[in-house]
Amino acid sequence: MIKRITPFSILAIAIGIYCVVGMFEDEMGWGFIFALVAIPLALIIWFVDVGLKKWLKNYKKIFLTEITLVFLVILIYGYKFNRTKTLIIPTEFEKNYVTIIYNVENSKDLSISALTWNKSIEIPKSGILLTSSEFEENLRETEIKMNSGIYLGSEETKKGFVQMSESEFQSNGRNYKFRTWKIQDGFCCSYTSEEVDIYKIELKTEFEKIKASM
Repeated sequence: MIKRITPFSILAIAIGIYCVVGMFEDEMGWGFIFALVAIPLALIIWFVDVGLKKWLKNYKKIFLTEITLVFLVILIYGYKFNRTKTLIIPTEFEKNYVTIIYNVENSKDLSISALTWNKSIEIPKSGILLTSSEFEENLRETEIKMNSGIYLGSEETKKGFVQMSESEFQSNGRNYKFRTWKIQDGFCCSYTSEEVDIYKIELKTEFEKIKASM
């Protein structure tokens, strides 16, 4: 009986139980929607488990294979969705936007590689960081925290943030791509396409001032 219990069978059963409990306890109806996605996943895991048992037959091989597959899925998921850059701003930061402008000559690179899982990036008081790194040199997730260690969007501050649309501007015959995060007090956060266009003009002006002073 014990040899019939494998990581996949435990995972499939756990997902099934969680779905059932969720459907009965969630008054908003999200539990039912989650179940529509999760139950087919549980069935796939169950059938894969049955297939591995018929193919490998040896319990140790089945157990090690399934543990390895679970670990690989977690690793791949984490690599794709959990790699995080943390933008560090001054505690008394007064700007409404934080921006990183890419591919700027004579600027420091971000030192983000394919093996980088987490990266802390210091943002100057101006809120605008110039980097020689390519636009594609990026980590999917973003957090912003103050020098004091308080994270925006946490219960320790009223400030929150949202990433605005990625864009670019032209200066001295070159195109510069940039990413911007809007910081806002209270209810957070929203922005309009008009706001993006206005900020792009302001950003270009500030960029050219910074470049001239370098």
